[in-house]
Amino acid sequence: MDLAGLAIRLMEFLGGPGIALVIAAEALFPPVPGELLLPFAGVSAAANGQHVLVPIFWTTLGSVVGGLGVYGVGRALGLKRTRALVRRLPLLEPSDVDAAVRFFDRHGFPAVAIARFVPMVRTFISIPAGIEKMPVALFAAATGLGSALWNAAFVVAGYFFGMAGGEALEAFVRIYSLIVAGFGIIAGIAFVTQRIRTRRDVADDPGDTTEPGSTLEE
Repeated sequence: MDLAGLAIRLMEFLGGPGIALVIAAEALFPPVPGELLLPFAGVSAAANGQHVLVPIFWTTLGSVVGGLGVYGVGRALGLKRTRALVRRLPLLEPSDVDAAVRFFDRHGFPAVAIARFVPMVRTFISIPAGIEKMPVALFAAATGLGSALWNAAFVVAGYFFGMAGGEALEAFVRIYSLIVAGFGIIAGIAFVTQRIRTRRDVADDPGDTTEPGSTLEE
């Protein structure tokens, strides 16, 4: 069974807390497909006769908890150790951390809130927020605000299709799954291609040994 299937089983078995757990896991383990799972939270709520605000609450809670986990990692490590850790990870560069920190320093609260609308970025933005020691309550508020708006769009769509049931629901699940899978593949290929091209350019120009953003200090 794939990750999505396991996540859906967990959501069905544990109910609201299971939904929060799965959405929190997406922040800590991005391969869990959050956009694929959010509509199923709405579908499940409709099937169980719950109000649409119930799955929105649980998914938002999960987003905040997961974001706080990543925030804690950034705060504990600091900039220098985070850059050192990222240097050991495939397809990531210390300059990615520097760029994220600069973006956070420039925009602060809006950066955290708006980042919740962008897969992967919503996970990564929590790290500079922790590095820069953004107040925990403020970080949680920004994460909750952005997550509530983002999650609601998917949960409500799933909820209405769940209320409709029958062929409408089956068509929704089938088409939505294909769309999410397609976008995921395209985004993954684009990212890997861009990163490989960047590393090839650096290898072809060994004279330039300065890392972008290397002047940043902890």
